[in-house]
Amino acid sequence: MKKKNSSIKNSNKLQTFRKITWQLMRADLRVIVKDIKDKWINALLWGSCTLIVIAYIMPAFGLKDFGLFQAASILISVIGFETYNQMFIIVMNLEQRKYMFYLFTLPIPVACIFFQKIMTYTINSMLISLFMIPLSKLILLDQMNLATINWTKLLFAITISSFFFSCFLIFIVSFAKKTSQVEHIFMRVVFPLWFFGGFQFSWQKLFEINQYAAYCSLISPYTYATEAVRVAFFGQAEFIQYWICITSMLIGSAFFGIYGYKRLKKRLDLA
Repeated sequence: MKKKNSSIKNSNKLQTFRKITWQLMRADLRVIVKDIKDKWINALLWGSCTLIVIAYIMPAFGLKDFGLFQAASILISVIGFETYNQMFIIVMNLEQRKYMFYLFTLPIPVACIFFQKIMTYTINSMLISLFMIPLSKLILLDQMNLATINWTKLLFAITISSFFFSCFLIFIVSFAKKTSQVEHIFMRVVFPLWFFGGFQFSWQKLFEINQYAAYCSLISPYTYATEAVRVAFFGQAEFIQYWICITSMLIGSAFFGIYGYKRLKKRLDLA
């Protein structure tokens, strides 16, 4: 009888967790829908300026047929830039003890709240990255052949990359105690990882130039994300093996997500 009552209580708890988590997700999705237009405009301005310069101005300096290569980088870069935006919002929220602290009072495990937030950030990043595909086609025109793209690999790479950077976001936030520290973390950590993570070059070409620099670039998660997208665009030949990139990001997601969660939980003194 006791076992039966315990089972019923656990079942009721689980239903409560699911209901609250779903309601939180719905609320966050409404915010995403409300803000996505401005985020698309921001991505459009940065992405289009970069692509126009690379595809139509740089060929005059001898850099030809580089537009599609750069487009692959941009799909990942906009995800990384969104990480910075979210990092600022989360740290400010925690510093001022606002919405996030209200969530911690809800009758669900803290882990559920963090996981729900990670999924929200993942969806948000995916929407921004996917928006850049038709934009890239409009700018590159015949330089981008949609028929040659492996869409299954591309969509999967964008999904895993968005999930990874959402977990990485939690990890980075755990080190920022004040809003004023966000800029320092971005310039000292995120920016170098992005710039030397294959934004303008492939890992194979870097390896041919300097093996030590190539191995060092493997520290950057951007390397695996950009290489995975380029495989979807160009095929496997000159890039890191696709499934190595995906596996590395999944392992990184688990590490940064769990470690970041534990650090934040301890810092915020959450039970």
